[in-house]
Amino acid sequence: MHERIIQTATELIKQYGLRGFTLDDITRELSMSKKTLYKYFSSKNELISGIVQRAADIEKQRVLQEIERCTTWLEKLNAILSVYSYPAIPFRILNELQRYFPAEQETIAEIRRFREQMAMAALKEGISIGDIRDDLDPAIMLLTFTKTVLSPMEDQFLNANDITINQLIEQMKKLLFYGILNR
Repeated sequence: MHERIIQTATELIKQYGLRGFTLDDITRELSMSKKTLYKYFSSKNELISGIVQRAADIEKQRVLQEIERCTTWLEKLNAILSVYSYPAIPFRILNELQRYFPAEQETIAEIRRFREQMAMAALKEGISIGDIRDDLDPAIMLLTFTKTVLSPMEDQFLNANDITINQLIEQMKKLLFYGILNR
C-alpha cells in the first residue's frame, strides 16, 4: 500500500504540481479512507519527503548501474551527465519544490553531490591517462558541468524552444566536449 500511495501521489504531482494535489485526491484515487492513508504518511509534507527520497535513491541506483556498464572514463562521464530518472520529480516541479518545500533541499543537494563525486572521479581518470588536458583544473571543469548539465532545467526554456530535456542535455554535452568551432 505504501508504494501504491507514492505512485498515485507521483502521478497527481505530475498533473497538478506539488501544491495542487491533495491527500483527498489520493484517497479518492485509491478508494481508501484518510485514516488508512495516515497510517502510512502523517501529512502531505511527509509524503512529499518520501517521494523525494525515493527519487534520490532511484537516481543513485541508475547512475551506478550505468557506470558499471562503462569501460572508459568518457563513457562514465557521459552516463553521469545523461542519466536522469526523475519519474517522481519532473524538472518543472523542482522550482516548486525549492520554493515551497525547503526541507527537501538537502536530499536534492545529496543527489547533486553524489553526481559531482562520480564526475570528478571520471575527470581525474581522464587526466591521469592523458585524454584530458592537464592544464585545466578538474574542479573548474566540474563547476562548468555542474552549472550547465547537472543543474535543473527550466520548463519555460524547454517549452519555448520546443525541445526535450534529453535534447538539451545532449546539446550541452556536445558544446562542453567539442566547443562551438568547426575543426
